Amino acid sequence: MPSFQYSGINRYGERLRGVIDGKNIADAEQKLKSSQVDILTIKPKKSGLLFLTSKKITRKEIITITFQFEQLMRAGVPMMEILTDLRDSFETHATKEMLSSIYQSMEGGESLGAALESYKSVFGEVYIALVKVGEQTGQLESVLADLGEMLKWEDEIIAKAKKIMIYPAIVATVVIAVVILMMVFVVPQLLSFIDEMGGEIGWATKSLIATSNFVQNYLIHLIIAPFIIVVVLKAWLKRSAAFRMAFDRFLFRIKLVGPIIYQLKIARLASALAVMYKSGVSFTDAMKMAGSVVGNAYIEATINTAVRLVQEGEPIHKAFEQAGVLPTLGVRMIKVGERSGKMDEALKNVSYFYDREAKESIDKLEPAIEPLLTIIMAVIVGWVMIAVLGPVYDTISKVSF
Repeated sequence: MPSFQYSGINRYGERLRGVIDGKNIADAEQKLKSSQVDILTIKPKKSGLLFLTSKKITRKEIITITFQFEQLMRAGVPMMEILTDLRDSFETHATKEMLSSIYQSMEGGESLGAALESYKSVFGEVYIALVKVGEQTGQLESVLADLGEMLKWEDEIIAKAKKIMIYPAIVATVVIAVVILMMVFVVPQLLSFIDEMGGEIGWATKSLIATSNFVQNYLIHLIIAPFIIVVVLKAWLKRSAAFRMAFDRFLFRIKLVGPIIYQLKIARLASALAVMYKSGVSFTDAMKMAGSVVGNAYIEATINTAVRLVQEGEPIHKAFEQAGVLPTLGVRMIKVGERSGKMDEALKNVSYFYDREAKESIDKLEPAIEPLLTIIMAVIVGWVMIAVLGPVYDTISKVSF
């Protein structure tokens, strides 16, 4: 659905700016008028470059909104007052604008779930679906509490993954920068000194000369190439479903990191399924939505296969086993939950188990990264030293005293 940027004045005389979705500009204007907004300007939203036009609303802000909304609802505060209080409590313009837009939509007669539809990219399909279920069943506070815990857990996992990657990324960047500087500025001077001495050139020196020449000749290409590769990879992943499927499956096969990624994806899948099933979403619908939450085309395909098998009459644990959604241990947990009628607890146990496995793997991997990087740096330094000092030693050894 197209988006339109607007500015206007609400019934309280406040100046507003925001983005609203509509089938066309007339539909967008009608939505604003129904929210009692006097339109000053309205125009189609420009796509532009993502990093120039997008206004980032962080996961932490969504978690804060979710927890505060739940706590204030339990305290008996009316929903419209909650939105006003939340809007005034945030400093970032993007979040204020979003909360104002949600307020206006609800003021125009929409439910909270329907109002969140305009911000599906921020909240996600599962979040919005669960809010709608919570409104229908009268259990919105409980649903928000479960969503808050799920989002908080996901944020902790992402933070831990980032933490383990920051140190290797910094060290790798420094090593690459030092190597490039050496190849461009230091090595050529050393090689001219070696040529003047006339010593015998070994394999290490020849490889150093070849590397130095390559870096000097293609320095710009080497700097630009990573950015081009990332852009092409993202475009290919977006356009080709088959390539995305193969790429997402390949991620699980990467040594050391692959199993951790898989465990985290399974934990996230089980957590989302548990929250949705507990909230009253049918299991097949929950599986379909959870597939999009996982963010992996390969797992999503296995989930779709499992959904089809369940619809054909297969027990859930059998469908999971045949489709390859979960490992054997996870399937056994689901089987117990299915037989005991406590599927939400079984799914929480699956999430807890694979979350713990992933954290233990990360804790084991983290101490191993530093010595591995040290070894790599030592190999590079040793190669340069052998390449430079080898001819020098050869020349000195031939000098007669």
